[in-house]
Amino acid sequence: MKLPYLSAIKRNKFIKQLTKAGAFSADNAKTLEELGIFNSGVTFELLYDNVISATGNGRYYINKN
Repeated sequence: MKLPYLSAIKRNKFIKQLTKAGAFSADNAKTLEELGIFNSGVTFELLYDNVISATGNGRYYINKN
């Protein structure tokens, strides 16, 4: 059984890591490894919800839109 609050905690952690790393544009995008996040299942959720964007080379940043 998947617990919804765990997903929210992971989403918040992911966003905090991107914020701390200053990943607010494609120029400053970070890989999961650089963020210290491994095997994150929330990446797809955040991309789908348009919270983050991905570059073509496996880097992510917070979508300001």
